Amino acid sequence: MSLRPIDKATRTRAASLSKKMARALLRFPMIEAGDRVLVALSGGKDSLSLLYLLLRLQRSWKAPFTLRALHIRSDFDGCSADERMEEIVRDWGAEYEIIDVPIMGRLKPGRSLNCYWCATQRRTELLRYAEGENFQAIALGHHQDDILETLLMNMSYKGEISTMMPVMRYDRYPQRIIRPLCYVKEREIVEFSAGMGFAAYAASCPYGQTSKRLEARKALEVLAARGEYVKDKLFDSMSRVNLDYLPDSLDSKGQEA
Repeated sequence: MSLRPIDKATRTRAASLSKKMARALLRFPMIEAGDRVLVALSGGKDSLSLLYLLLRLQRSWKAPFTLRALHIRSDFDGCSADERMEEIVRDWGAEYEIIDVPIMGRLKPGRSLNCYWCATQRRTELLRYAEGENFQAIALGHHQDDILETLLMNMSYKGEISTMMPVMRYDRYPQRIIRPLCYVKEREIVEFSAGMGFAAYAASCPYGQTSKRLEARKALEVLAARGEYVKDKLFDSMSRVNLDYLPDSLDSKGQEA
């Protein structure tokens, strides 16, 4: 298995990101001993970094677990990885599988493709596959910036304080969704993937950037202009809610509860 970064700077970044991932796994118990973990591999820099870091951590983690990467290949251009991703994953020694899903073909007449529809279809297929193959956890590549952008979007457009959970459980499925990169910033992944040599041709979805998310991203960068520590403070604030200094809660109709 080739898991050694190509230069000293990248090795240092890998060690730093591994520590942040370990912190996340301990702070939000994500993986239990004997778990089978399915890594959702889009082929982008985030999911490739996630897979690499999990493979690296797997060798020394106190609770033994197994990994398999799953790539969902769609029926439209722009969101599916090519053979170069397969070469990388095989070079790392990862167990890997591809399934074909007609995401565009499932659209009803008159409907157009959008990010929400695509994400819902992919998530459904991930859950079905995980249940059929007896996986306990599904690892997604969302990082700290993704989580904070979603927080700002939900506050701004839904009027609620909520975001992507580091660990999320479903009522209908026994699997749990985990986000081991929740403490890792996008800048760190950009630098790491460039050093590893896969940033230049990682897949990027043309439907993945909504105007609302771009606005939230800009707002987050303004807030963090004084330093990236602001992002850490924002993330920590979601676990330190002081209800004594917040308005009374409202019911679903916007009335005082």
